[in-house]
Amino acid sequence: MTRLRQLLDRICGFSVMVTIAALALAGLVAAALVIGVGLYNVSARKGHFAPVEWALHTTFRNSVKLRASEPAPDALDTPEMIALGAGHYEQACRMCHGRPGATQSATIRAMEPAPPHLQSLAGDWSAGELHWIIHQGAKMTGMPAWPAARKDDVWPVVAFLRAAVQIDGASYDRLTGGEAQGRCSMCHGADGASRNPLVPRLDILSPDYIAASLRAYRGGQRDSGIMAQAASGLSDAEIKRLSTSFDAPPGAMPATATGPSVAVAARGRGSVPSCRACHGPWPAPLNRGFPSLSGQHEPYLRRQLKLWRDGPRGGGELAQLMHIAARDLSDAEIDALAAYYATMPQARLNPNEGSGR
Repeated sequence: MTRLRQLLDRICGFSVMVTIAALALAGLVAAALVIGVGLYNVSARKGHFAPVEWALHTTFRNSVKLRASEPAPDALDTPEMIALGAGHYEQACRMCHGRPGATQSATIRAMEPAPPHLQSLAGDWSAGELHWIIHQGAKMTGMPAWPAARKDDVWPVVAFLRAAVQIDGASYDRLTGGEAQGRCSMCHGADGASRNPLVPRLDILSPDYIAASLRAYRGGQRDSGIMAQAASGLSDAEIKRLSTSFDAPPGAMPATATGPSVAVAARGRGSVPSCRACHGPWPAPLNRGFPSLSGQHEPYLRRQLKLWRDGPRGGGELAQLMHIAARDLSDAEIDALAAYYATMPQARLNPNEGSGR
């Protein structure tokens, strides 16, 4: 009886092994037919089988939820963040995801999967999940990754997508400037004196510095997904023309910091001697290749100083000088420096000086 049981056990074990081997062989044959022969129809006209579509969609959602860990900033859903995100969306995203009050083009709707319309993009995603999708992109969907390593300049787009469900066509035109605005003036203003404190004023910068910055954005030496998109298609001739386009009259816009920032600026004066050597304010204008900071927006200056300190900013040939200068700054010192320069009246540079950074 014992021998019979042992024989049966051997037969059952052998049968299980045969079954497993047969299933493995069937899987290999199926894979060969699907991959090697091209049995699975990848035509966008046919779409996916329902089980395949479910598997892909479920995998996508779970993958995003697993990896989306970036905390949202406190001031996410502000008008300034929404406006900046709208400007980038108009340039980089509208072609696929459409705009309020209009459907996507027939060609875009024929994609598989079809890109969701702007006003359904946010869906039930959290802010952190939207950030991950925009920054990382999604394989084999047509959704590109953010064109820079920096993560902070993704948040304005997140803010805009969250607000888009309540934005109509007229409001969208006001945010993006409609057809009349150029792609630079959409965010920076027609005269370069940006009214959005998250966007730098160009009217206080020299043409040399603007041109060097655009070349750095275009070549990937300066890290910003928003500006990489704006500058990536510019020719040298266009950069030269744009660098001289923003020249508001002196005094066209007053210094930007008020209220508590003025008090912080008083503390900033003790920290600025080393900054003044290159960035002013000066008794006499200095090199046009160094940006004047006087009158620049305080939130923008604060963000840039933190990027210099923390490493991912990049820039022109002398960018390493700023990484060294900012690496030991505390948050309090950065706040003080940003407030100090924002309270200063705008400075003009010597037009006869050569370029530097």
